[in-house]
Amino acid sequence: MMECYILAGGKSKRFGEDKTLFSIGGVPCIQRMVHEAKKVCNKIFVVSKNTEKYSFLKDVELVKDIFERQLPLIGLYTALNHTKEDRIVVLSADMPLIKSELISYLWNRYCGKIILYEVGGKTYTFFGVYPKKTLKALEEYLKAGGVKALDFVRAVGYTPVKEDDIAHLGISPKAFINMNTKEDARIILEMYEGSKAEDFGYDL
Repeated sequence: MMECYILAGGKSKRFGEDKTLFSIGGVPCIQRMVHEAKKVCNKIFVVSKNTEKYSFLKDVELVKDIFERQLPLIGLYTALNHTKEDRIVVLSADMPLIKSELISYLWNRYCGKIILYEVGGKTYTFFGVYPKKTLKALEEYLKAGGVKALDFVRAVGYTPVKEDDIAHLGISPKAFINMNTKEDARIILEMYEGSKAEDFGYDL
């Protein structure tokens, strides 16, 4: 069973409004992500401190963060604690350009430990496949006061997937954009309105 957990517990401080609900072509960012993930995943979960605001999403299970602490790793902990599968797909809720092919590629490359994309010099800690067995190490890391996701995955070890590994897929590196700021949103909207608009699901 291929389960996908979309982590949507952030406050969007830099963005100035809830970026997961930001409209792209009349469709909320997170809805576009759900749509793409559904192409390859059997079940979709959205993890958040406020699940009610995502009640409009169809065929999605909403999971409330276990702890109130405002930290992306809390969402990951909640997801790993919730699943009964041996591994899960984990996505940050602010990546509306993701493609299902990228999700499938990670899943198929999985070899027993965390696997993440490294694109443009950045490690995408919340675009990856995480094994259930990571839960214990994450719990210990959080109890010790750890807060940084990158420090955690470096400590436990992970397999990187780089740009050269996925060149054959023909997908632009812009598919990895995290929509953290309004400038990021501007780039995404320009892509939607431009020649690549067909990639963004007019059928939504």
